[in-house]
Amino acid sequence: MNPMKILVTAGPTKEPIDPVRFISNYSTGAMGYAIAAVARVRKHKVVLVSGPTNILSPKGIKVSKVTTADEMFVAVKKHIKNVDCVIMSAAVSDYKPKKYNKIKLKRTNKTDKIALTKNPDILLWLGKHKKNKLLVGFCMETESLLENAKGKLQKKSLDLIVANKVNTEKSAFGKGKTSVLLIDSKQTPIQIKNSAKSKIAGILLDKIEQLWYNKNPIKTA
Repeated sequence: MNPMKILVTAGPTKEPIDPVRFISNYSTGAMGYAIAAVARVRKHKVVLVSGPTNILSPKGIKVSKVTTADEMFVAVKKHIKNVDCVIMSAAVSDYKPKKYNKIKLKRTNKTDKIALTKNPDILLWLGKHKKNKLLVGFCMETESLLENAKGKLQKKSLDLIVANKVNTEKSAFGKGKTSVLLIDSKQTPIQIKNSAKSKIAGILLDKIEQLWYNKNPIKTA
């Protein structure tokens, strides 16, 4: 079995408001790092694009560290042409401040609103430019998990999506174990309940390898 070239994104992005404040989310990056580590153990060639995390870089993996969604987009574009599969597990901020304030905003500024603008939709862009690559997305929902996941799968031209409901104790950000649904383009859900992220990474990679090698069968003499 020939190794795949895999690009994994992980962690949150941080969108600066001023020198001391930013917009972000609760993502720890644990899932993305687990995927990268398991893929490396399976001898795949892995590039990891990571937002800010407190996780040590996995051995033997090229890591490109970024902070903002724009920086992540640049890094993804840089590596996309050299990979077979992209796994977008990063929790990219949908919005960023329209204006960055070079000095700290004070209460006395009489500012009670921060104007926002949309960040680039990296996953949507990848869906339009993936060609023959496999594209895996993630979604986190508080309601209608399956319905929303299927909608994102179709809208963003994904081959596979990992769906996680975040308003339950067993699927909170940063937890050691979580529960997810894996849905492929045929929209056949695979449910993984209360499992370690390394185990989920293994099952996810099983599915990715199956899709890839079905699409690109190994030629024998």
